[in-house]
Amino acid sequence: MCDQTIMSPGTLARLVCEWPDLSLGDIVHIVQYDAIEGYLVRTTTHLEEIWLPVHVLSNYNRKPWSFRFRKPSFPSHGRRSVDGNSLQENVINEVSCPEFLDKMKNLAAQCGSKVVFKCKVKSCGGNMKISWRKTEPDPCVMRSSGRFVLNRSNGVASLTINNSRLSDSGSYLCTISNEIGSTQCSAILTVTDSLPPLTEPKANVISCSSVLLEWENDTYDKFLVEYCKIGSGEWLSPNNGQAITARAYTVEHLTAGETYSFRIVAAHNKLVGLPSAAVTLPVADSIRWQQEQFKRRYIELEEIGRGRFAIVRKAKDRGTGQEVALKEIIRRKQSHKITQAEYALLAGIRFQNIIHALALFENAPIPGVDTIVLELVKGALLFDYICEKEMYTELEIKNYSKQVISAVNWLHDQNLAHLDIKPENIMVDLSGVDPILKLIDFGDCVNTNTSVILPPACLEFASPELVLGQPVGQHTDLWAVGVLLYVLLSGVSPFLDDSVEETTANILKCDYCFPDEYFSDISLAVRDLIQKLLVLVPIKRISMGDCLDSSWFKEVRTKDVGISATNLQTFMQRRHPANLTSKTSTFCTD
Repeated sequence: MCDQTIMSPGTLARLVCEWPDLSLGDIVHIVQYDAIEGYLVRTTTHLEEIWLPVHVLSNYNRKPWSFRFRKPSFPSHGRRSVDGNSLQENVINEVSCPEFLDKMKNLAAQCGSKVVFKCKVKSCGGNMKISWRKTEPDPCVMRSSGRFVLNRSNGVASLTINNSRLSDSGSYLCTISNEIGSTQCSAILTVTDSLPPLTEPKANVISCSSVLLEWENDTYDKFLVEYCKIGSGEWLSPNNGQAITARAYTVEHLTAGETYSFRIVAAHNKLVGLPSAAVTLPVADSIRWQQEQFKRRYIELEEIGRGRFAIVRKAKDRGTGQEVALKEIIRRKQSHKITQAEYALLAGIRFQNIIHALALFENAPIPGVDTIVLELVKGALLFDYICEKEMYTELEIKNYSKQVISAVNWLHDQNLAHLDIKPENIMVDLSGVDPILKLIDFGDCVNTNTSVILPPACLEFASPELVLGQPVGQHTDLWAVGVLLYVLLSGVSPFLDDSVEETTANILKCDYCFPDEYFSDISLAVRDLIQKLLVLVPIKRISMGDCLDSSWFKEVRTKDVGISATNLQTFMQRRHPANLTSKTSTFCTD
């Protein structure tokens, strides 16, 4: 589960575990908090702000979780320490925002020469940290080792590269930070041999998905072609790195509507040429047709949900007047292939407790966004619906749980796993006589014939194998259902503790209990069922089919004691602090 203390915008946070393109201990800036998506952060390795789950971040002022022995304390008057990554100086004085007095400049050098990047740093006090990174090509953290030397002296931070090589060419970034904030400066290093550098290629758009590159060079005889989608920071090869001898090449299979830059690399010494001017590809006729069809058919109304990869809007069919939900998925966050698979799954499902898909529009309403048209659930999240009452009963929870377990059991019978079962992905349809639960958001749903490793989207409902980065599958759903039952019956979380580290430890030890304060009137049968679901060894967890055959669903209790909704209300307020007073119905996705 996410830490109870919400970090405000501007706060420095530290990564407490590895994350794609980031490392344990990296410092990021909090830009925005969202109860479902986590934190929007600014990092030194991304050209744009990115979302990170709450469980991977810890306040920078807190001691990071580590298995190292505690270091002895130092005198309060100050300390200077040096490691391979950065230079730190702790001095008790007035702390101000970091600032460069002189920024480093672009450099050019011959192979074998010494290169020194320098930047003058204003003394800002506090726990100041200076770090260096090579951002492209081949991004990496710079450390003092071998040919590389990091230094700081008399307010000047420097990066020295001895015996420079052609592969050292690229962009370098220097970051200074303290408790107040951080700032960065960058410069480009061009290392050449005795041969002249490569010029930028001329890029000519020839279709909505292809660009013709042409360049002049009489020095080299073989070339590599690379392209980069603006904003990604990643240079890719269009032909799997095969060298060509021609002075022209057509790059195909690009995305219409996107903006690209191109460059040429000398094959024999990997000398990188200058990038071309950015070109934006036109929208294809087929894409324009999709967009026109979308606009002709649907009137987009208000936003009703937001998740990690998508925004959900309410809409009305112009022809039939039917209200639907539009799940608009951003391609750079979730691949088109996954979106197609999600739609194919939901379109083929005819199970009353699983949401049904009606249509898929590609690159609509705008390029780079795919839209799945879904049935509109006219109701709220299940937990919000229960929290509107003062009391509810175990019998009600049994009826709700049977619907959820039936939906998951249907998926498992199809050799599928949901992999993201949590309160935000269970809605209740109130349009009929009886409430009907709907399981939503199948972005993580995969075929369990393949071992898949996923990062935990929400630590509170994550199984031990998900926390450890091990393969997940149907057994992952079983654990999440156990946590769900526990929370529904008590209003409290079985593994939540004072910190992310302690919560993680509780999950990995399966350390939980049934306090009398919450479970004294709850039947022993459902407690036994929860114990069979919350098992450390995945293969020993009870299946969904066996859950439906358990004594809890078969027993008839003569006394159905009420459960106060207060604890569950507190649980939801903690997960969604921005919606403490909101009672509006919503379609929510993650």
